[in-house]
Amino acid sequence: MANIDIQRKKASPSPWLLVVLALALLAGAAWFFLRPAPADEPAPPAVRQEVAAPVDSLAPNSPAADARATPPPADAAAGVAQPESQAAEASATKSELLALVGTLTDLADRPDLREDVNIREQRDNLTSATARLADGDARAGLRPGLVAVATYLHTIQQHGYPALEADALALQAQAAALSGRDATAAEQQQNHDFVARATALADELSAPAR
Repeated sequence: MANIDIQRKKASPSPWLLVVLALALLAGAAWFFLRPAPADEPAPPAVRQEVAAPVDSLAPNSPAADARATPPPADAAAGVAQPESQAAEASATKSELLALVGTLTDLADRPDLREDVNIREQRDNLTSATARLADGDARAGLRPGLVAVATYLHTIQQHGYPALEADALALQAQAAALSGRDATAAEQQQNHDFVARATALADELSAPAR
């Protein structure tokens, strides 16, 4: 009887195992080729370190540095010198006016003028207009006194000085144009010019009329 050689058939691998292996290979290849390169990864943000400047230092070209470098205005550098100077000028103008008023009131006592009623009346007006200035009232304005001086001199001129009529009228017009304030340098100069002109006219009228 012949021997039949029976060989056991080898088991073929499961198709699902092949599918799983294929998917694993595809996933590995996809990760290898599609992963980002190190150069493409964003760099971490740089940490900015700010160093606080010392309290007594200023950054160049900063507003604070420019302000420190800019010299103060002349008025600020002068401090209170300018207001004090203006106050001194104002005081000088009042002193000049009061000195002139003293001279003019004495002029009315001259024998040839003593009996003139208009002159005596204008002298009284002049004294009243400058009484507050004479008392040292800081709120008293100069204008009443300036106008009274011009009117008083014009009255004396009419007593017997026809050649000085133009000067007396010009002085009255100048007094009418003054504000009487004495705060600024321009106002002080105008008042000073008036007092100087009035003093010159008073010198002309100090001689007896011919």
